[in-house]
Amino acid sequence: MDDYSANLAFLNSDDPDEQLRGLAFFAVYEESELDDEVINRLIDLSENAPSHISDIAGNIISQAVSKQEQHAVSEMVLKKLNEADESKINLRDLEWATRLNDEKFKIALEKYLDKCTDTRHISWLVKNLPRNYPDPQQIPLLKTFLTYSDDRVVANTIEGLESLDNPEIIPIFAQLLSHPSHRVRSVAAGAIARINPDQARNFLFSMLNQDDPDSVKAACHAIRHIKGKDFIDLVLPMLENRSTREEAAKTVAWLAYQRMAKLFTLPVFAHRNDLKSRVAASIIELLREQCRRQFHLSVDDEDSPEQGACQLIIAEKGLIALSPAITADKADKIAEENKHRGINFFTRLIYRPKPEEIKLTRSEARYEPFWQMVCEARVDFVREKSIHLDLEDNVCELKIGDQYFKADKGKAFVNIDERCVIRKDHHLFIDAVTGENREFSELMKGGFSRIATVDEIADSEFKPVPARIKASILVRDMIFETMKPLKAIEIIAQSLKIEKLNLCFRPVYVYEYTWEAKDTNVVFEIDGITGKISEGRVLKKTDMPNDLMSEANLFDIGADAIGLVVPGGEIAAKIAKAFTRKKN
Repeated sequence: MDDYSANLAFLNSDDPDEQLRGLAFFAVYEESELDDEVINRLIDLSENAPSHISDIAGNIISQAVSKQEQHAVSEMVLKKLNEADESKINLRDLEWATRLNDEKFKIALEKYLDKCTDTRHISWLVKNLPRNYPDPQQIPLLKTFLTYSDDRVVANTIEGLESLDNPEIIPIFAQLLSHPSHRVRSVAAGAIARINPDQARNFLFSMLNQDDPDSVKAACHAIRHIKGKDFIDLVLPMLENRSTREEAAKTVAWLAYQRMAKLFTLPVFAHRNDLKSRVAASIIELLREQCRRQFHLSVDDEDSPEQGACQLIIAEKGLIALSPAITADKADKIAEENKHRGINFFTRLIYRPKPEEIKLTRSEARYEPFWQMVCEARVDFVREKSIHLDLEDNVCELKIGDQYFKADKGKAFVNIDERCVIRKDHHLFIDAVTGENREFSELMKGGFSRIATVDEIADSEFKPVPARIKASILVRDMIFETMKPLKAIEIIAQSLKIEKLNLCFRPVYVYEYTWEAKDTNVVFEIDGITGKISEGRVLKKTDMPNDLMSEANLFDIGADAIGLVVPGGEIAAKIAKAFTRKKN
């Protein structure tokens, strides 16, 4: 008696132990089908036997039915593949066939792929057939699809060949590094790197050093998809090339992230997502702060700011106190001598007062603030221009470089790109109280200046007038003034280099005189360096707070100005929007 018959006898026994022995055999029975006698006995046990036997019998019946269904489906799919009728085959059939791990299906799939014309089926099979049925004998068949017109098919074929893990395919992939599609080149480079990192390094180096930007982009893409390999030394030089800088920057960032990600594999982070989140948040905050400090504001001179960005550079900034060349006594004498004759403030009236009728009612020595700003604005951009060319009448076509232009009746219009650089120098003095432009260059030449602090200025014999205009306002206005929108197809680089941004305090003697007969007051001031007399102003108490603004606040560029110079942003567009908001 064979095992099948013996265990059927156990099932037919009334002894529960023997029934369990028979159930154990048929539960793992490898054949695709159980005969009707066994199925009927299992049904009887599932309905009438105790629960522990009934449950097992029911599970075996479910498995048997499933196997019968699978067998029926398999036979149907196999028939479709052998007939190679694409109209009756769908991707679900192909998925089913590749999961069965059956030699006859492997052969059927290979034959079907060889005859198939459906691009979707080809794309799926070239990738998954060698993965599920790996066989080096498939290489000749798969190679035929490396010249396919659809890039997806070629890329998937590379992935399928890679799964065969055969050294013969490396030279094949190397040839694809010159493929017209950067996607194909990228997948090929990545495959080589995973199979043989040493050879990949040479191939990637060659791709990165080609003149074709697409080859460089393909190599960068491949590097970003190669796990566990660090090619950062190959990519860094690409940052110097404007045409490949963006792709290279993404790749450097990805490689840096991979290095940093190793931190989270340390034991302290095991099963502690809260710690990972805390550290990651701190890293993000640190990067944001460093970007604001080091990359938006720089004290270094850069000849070529980042592509598409406006770089703000501040070389010198500080407080400057101008020492007086005229003493207070001399200023009093000048004021008295010129209260009537020299400045003619009162002589503008119909009735001219006598000198003795004009009385001094108030005098003080002030430190009045003004900003010194020396800067250079630079914009490097490309604009498009159409040029009209006069040709001989028999010219019908014109070739310039790799482009062809039609000519008609001796005329041709050629669109060219012009690389332009605009530089503007500004040397400004701005009244730090009113914001008006003033001329103080003579003061800077004649007055002795020294670097000072807020405390030193506050403790001097001259009463300091607080600055109402902060550095942020000056920088913002300068950006608006110099970086106006351009008709450019590409902004290569922009920079605002501020060589000097100094808050200067000039000594001024202020006098108020009154013509009592007419109850009329006038105020004039004497410059403490040049001795020049000009009309003055009486400052209200609200104009003279008890303390000066801190140096940090005075020179804070501010978020509004920083927002205009974020690297990677198009400054022209931002300024155009800002102008619109300002007018509204």
